Amino acid sequence: MTDDQRAKMMMYHRVLDFLTDNAGDFTGALFTALLTELGQIIGAIHAAGAIQEAGTGVPTAQRRQTRAALVKKCNKIENTGKAIGRYIGDEAVTASFDLEPSYSSMADEQLVTSADALKTAATPLSAEFQLRGFAATFLTDLQTVRDAFHNTLAGGNTVAATETVAQKIARGDTVVAQFDVMVGNVYDEDNPATAPKRAAYDSARTVIRVRTQPLEVTLIATRSGNTVSGTVTLSRQAEAGDTVTLRWREQGSPGPFTDGPVSTMAAGTITTTPTVTVTTANPVEVVARVIRADGSQFDSTAVVV
Repeated sequence: MTDDQRAKMMMYHRVLDFLTDNAGDFTGALFTALLTELGQIIGAIHAAGAIQEAGTGVPTAQRRQTRAALVKKCNKIENTGKAIGRYIGDEAVTASFDLEPSYSSMADEQLVTSADALKTAATPLSAEFQLRGFAATFLTDLQTVRDAFHNTLAGGNTVAATETVAQKIARGDTVVAQFDVMVGNVYDEDNPATAPKRAAYDSARTVIRVRTQPLEVTLIATRSGNTVSGTVTLSRQAEAGDTVTLRWREQGSPGPFTDGPVSTMAAGTITTTPTVTVTTANPVEVVARVIRADGSQFDSTAVVV
């Protein structure tokens, strides 16, 4: 999910909590139905977000590096393409390179699709790009970086998950708009008896957009028999609801990782010490996975023990 989508989802959480606590102020089947639907929307967004962020055994750090390289290359091609369009006076060319949102804010599959669109737009203008400092191989280079990032993405239908998030947020906005009307009719902001609740709802309803840096997860693991103990360190403090688990598979195996017990991290901490029991005497690869309260997942680099 993008930061904007996460901000919307957290707003849904706050609205749901407020309206659940004050459900006695509202009557009618529509309010109850909408409250239930909003809870279902939040659950669906969490599930789809987890699919978007799930790893495939490729370390999160590697995926982040390949993503950053693709974002950088897309930005250069877009900026140059728009400059070419303006120079030759062709608004259609300029528009073909004007993609939204910013590449750094795009979901993974959207970034891949956008790279493909840029390549299509740039191909007939290859000579113009080269006149502006691009190598003759820049289209091939774009494909290479695009494929390197795409190959790190999760297996499964992440395209469908990305579409699900967009659809659920669109529906969530519709549901919350209905609550806006109901709250406005029940809580009069000019009435001292109801004004505090109206203000509390307006605060919950605010979408707080915060640009976050990816979470870095570091794992140090030791093994005693079939018990693997890990020291997991986060690059920033854990938030309420964040969980951690150790995942393992036999070294060199192409199969999926097996999840160990899930434990909740204390809010405000940056380290935790989970354990997992493996079922083989052979060396195993171990990865620490942190799942944040918003459903996003971050993996450490694999450690062999």
